[in-house]
Amino acid sequence: MAFKSLQQKRQFVNGKYIIGIDPSKIKHQAAVLDTNGIQRGKAVTFKTTHQGYHHDLWKRLDQIIPPDVDNDHIVFAVETACNLWQTLAFYLKAKGYTVLLVSPLSTKHTRPVMNHDFSKTDPKDALIIANNARDGYFDYYQEFTPLVNAMHRLSITYCKLNKNLTQNKQRLRSLVEQIFPEFITVLPPDTKTAIYLFKTYMTPQDFLNIDICKEAEQIKRISRHNHGIKTLLRLKEQAEHSIGIQLKNEEIIAERLSLTAWITMIETIEGQMESIIEQLITLAQQTPYWDVLISFKGKGVSEKLAALFIAETRDLDQYNHHKKIEKFAGYNLRQAQSGNYVGPRRMSHIGNKRLSWIIYKMTEETTKYLPEVRMKYLRRQMNTKSKYRKNIIACSSPLLNLIVALVKQRRPYELREEKVKELQQLEQKYQAYKQSKKSKRKKAA
Repeated sequence: MAFKSLQQKRQFVNGKYIIGIDPSKIKHQAAVLDTNGIQRGKAVTFKTTHQGYHHDLWKRLDQIIPPDVDNDHIVFAVETACNLWQTLAFYLKAKGYTVLLVSPLSTKHTRPVMNHDFSKTDPKDALIIANNARDGYFDYYQEFTPLVNAMHRLSITYCKLNKNLTQNKQRLRSLVEQIFPEFITVLPPDTKTAIYLFKTYMTPQDFLNIDICKEAEQIKRISRHNHGIKTLLRLKEQAEHSIGIQLKNEEIIAERLSLTAWITMIETIEGQMESIIEQLITLAQQTPYWDVLISFKGKGVSEKLAALFIAETRDLDQYNHHKKIEKFAGYNLRQAQSGNYVGPRRMSHIGNKRLSWIIYKMTEETTKYLPEVRMKYLRRQMNTKSKYRKNIIACSSPLLNLIVALVKQRRPYELREEKVKELQQLEQKYQAYKQSKKSKRKKAA
């Protein structure tokens, strides 16, 4: 199937002029291949400005490409380096040209092939990009609807904010570990209850003077009755024997300002993330895939994960097989084989990191409730070494297969009785397996 697709791409560019472009921040470099794959003229340089796009580029190309060649026989191959290619690809597509996208990874591995030299120059890379496109190593530039583009932008922003949120939570934790390390044994420092307490109390001495009766009602409300007087008494008890750094007046002021900064950042980011997810869900509900994804609600796929999944895959109809989504997420397996040697299969990790995180979270939850996914998880737990993360990633395949099948049929997920019965039998075997492992451990001890 991959070979057939490669042949179709080669046939598409056959007999056409290919203009390979190596994008950069200040100026782009372009190289032109004729219909025979021979470079015409020298590399072309044009700036990333209005003058460069609308005047300089076409002036130089008119000197290289014969005037009788029409637009249908000219294609542009652009390397997808960072975000430098996007404005150029959008501009060329709007002008009516075919735009092909070449991976920087292809350029990197092809670079030494040209002249057995690992040197990197912009003219050389532009020529390599054009040659890769001529050999069929490219993807077609796709235009999506404004709705899909808006969802994708919100998904990117959400994931970046989530990364920043994790960083600030770690900074908060680091500060607490120095001043009052025993606090972490009672409450995770990034919870709403902990953040509420940190706004008033910071040092062990502060917690020794805490008003338990007053604060107990507040944290009971914030934590939804998970914490109360007992939690505060434990904090007070830990504060009496704390090994935290004893701060002086100036140090207390400095640490308080730092603590306030991290808390403010955490609350601000969480507020922005909540607004983004609300809007993302609203947009996802307008897509034809929402009813399919939300049918898994209660079985491990929340509205947030469903919306993020739709946003990152963009158009689920273009995936006729679940392996394509796996490859896009970097979950596909690569193998080394030569003669009689067959190496272990390992994940490529070359793909959309945001999508891989979303699929992992979806699979992690569905392994608890969805029969088609949980059965594979239990079998792997019993038949292989109990490596949780590997088993979760392996179970993403049946989940994606199920989603793709339901999207094709445009119908929601429904529990099948035969799968439920099969899962119940497997659960009994798994419980027996766990008991046998426990007994072996006791004997070994």
